[in-house]
Amino acid sequence: MDATEVTRSSNMELNEFDIGIDPHSIFDWAELIPTLIVYGFSFILGLTGNCLIIFTTWRYRRMHSVTNLFLSSLASSDLLLIIFCIPVKVAKLFSYTWAMGLFLCKVVHYMQNLSTICSVLTLTAISIERYYAIVHPVRSKYICTLSQAKSIILVIWVISILLAIPSLILYHLMRVGIHGESDWCVRYSSNEAFWKFHELYMLTVILIIPFSIMMYSYSVICWEVWKVMEHRKVMCNDSSLDQKPSNNLIYLDELRPMEGKKIRSEVKNYRDDTTMVKQVIYMLVTVVVLFAICWTPILIDNILTAYKVLDQQRTGFSRYMLSAFHLLSYSNSCINPIIYGFMSKTFRESFKVALCCSPEKPFIHRTGSNYSMRFVSRNGSQTRTTADVRRQESLLIH
Repeated sequence: MDATEVTRSSNMELNEFDIGIDPHSIFDWAELIPTLIVYGFSFILGLTGNCLIIFTTWRYRRMHSVTNLFLSSLASSDLLLIIFCIPVKVAKLFSYTWAMGLFLCKVVHYMQNLSTICSVLTLTAISIERYYAIVHPVRSKYICTLSQAKSIILVIWVISILLAIPSLILYHLMRVGIHGESDWCVRYSSNEAFWKFHELYMLTVILIIPFSIMMYSYSVICWEVWKVMEHRKVMCNDSSLDQKPSNNLIYLDELRPMEGKKIRSEVKNYRDDTTMVKQVIYMLVTVVVLFAICWTPILIDNILTAYKVLDQQRTGFSRYMLSAFHLLSYSNSCINPIIYGFMSKTFRESFKVALCCSPEKPFIHRTGSNYSMRFVSRNGSQTRTTADVRRQESLLIH
């Protein structure tokens, strides 16, 4: 049963639908006001922030990267939840019955699951793209292209549309009241086998499989970045250029002063690139972790309810806990723009340009379109491999 229906209808008996009472006199405003504030904040910030992400990604050339294209798709799935589901949720807060018909009963829950599945599949695709870009950079030049990314995004949306179909079957209208004049939009609790299957299915599709893939991808990525940084720390620190080598090592600046300066510049660029890549990885991992934090509680709660560990009709603390779980899941749709603004300099600068309606600054084009998302050189060249780094570092000694 829908959380809003269950938690709030438990305060009423079915025969109260036949009594002419003022519905506003029985609202729990102490619960409604904070809920309305959270939904309102999520709607405004989510609508503005996700539209801004989509606009900046498609408007500015420096934002035309594979990862940013996936983040734009992620913002689109969040917009789907914000536009279709939050207004209905808010309207439902002021009614103890469902007055919007069977179509909306099914479509609202379908859109919610479609948005969630699409979001997690997009996050999984991002982790795989990052894996290839950092661990297999040569192969990524042919696999992780903009045209391939667009095709993958299309496939993600098609798969999400198909995987969310069970939600259309699960929800239906249940007649309530002495004379059956009102409806609730509920799950088919009479078909317990399908209900249990659906909740396990959603947990598997949204959490277990995608997060297993993402944990592996980001673990390997972090290990690879750590190895490269450790190697650079030994071979490319400033002291290696400032100290004279011993025995058979030739002092680089004495023989090739211009090349020495060039290598110093390259070392600085490598360090800056490493810092930027680390920031991007931190940002992406933060997005994944917050997604899990926001959606895991409600998915676990749904399973426990389907298996009758928890009651469908909640009272007391469990009632407020369920409401908090739903608010937490919906608030995830507005979190990502905040993360990008705080953790990505590229997005932050693009947001400023878009909001101030100012022309794109010249430095945007000098850094390369994929600068914030890949190991790239300062002039926007292709991805650096670990072998390239080591070859460059080997120039420091002979």
